[in-house]
Amino acid sequence: MKKSAVPGLCLLVAFAVVAQNPAPTEEKMPRKTPGAEKPECAPGAICFSGEVREGQEFRQTINADMDFVLIGSGGIAIVPRHPDGKNCDEFAQVVTAPHRAHIDLQIDGAYDWTVEQEVETSPREFRSVTSCAEYRTASDLLQTVLSSSDAKFQDAPARLQALPSGQGRLRITDSKVTHSHDSIVAGHGAIEWMKFSVEISFPK
Repeated sequence: MKKSAVPGLCLLVAFAVVAQNPAPTEEKMPRKTPGAEKPECAPGAICFSGEVREGQEFRQTINADMDFVLIGSGGIAIVPRHPDGKNCDEFAQVVTAPHRAHIDLQIDGAYDWTVEQEVETSPREFRSVTSCAEYRTASDLLQTVLSSSDAKFQDAPARLQALPSGQGRLRITDSKVTHSHDSIVAGHGAIEWMKFSVEISFPK
């Protein structure tokens, strides 16, 4: 009887140990926001991060000639720090394609895009000229692209894309949207705030 009691005692001890130390359960990992992975800054690139709220402006100096600007529930712009007053006020839109559709510069819930689609579209790629002279060259080509069907101008889109330009990328790392009101289009909502990182490289 004494010998048979030992295995029973061991079994009771084993149950007690299991009760005090239950089997580990699988931990729930936090979900990652699209585009939240922040890459290394490429050699020679200009990199920075920021946050913008609806209707407010984030501005970052790029160099002595240009600023990066992001308007909450608006979009991205590269603006000259010293405009010459001759229709030269923004450097990116004139060379960022497509030119007849919603482009990566726009983060506004306009056209047929909801604010959810806007913040989930990341990273966003854009181009930028670097001077008012380059802007006017690009602007003239763009007007040809948009207004002419003449065969002799069929190479205009390729010439426009071949213009020297900086290359930019914006990643949306976190955001909050609302449908309590709309920024532009009824029913599309608004972006209350957005966090982002930017990388821009310009030709040397």
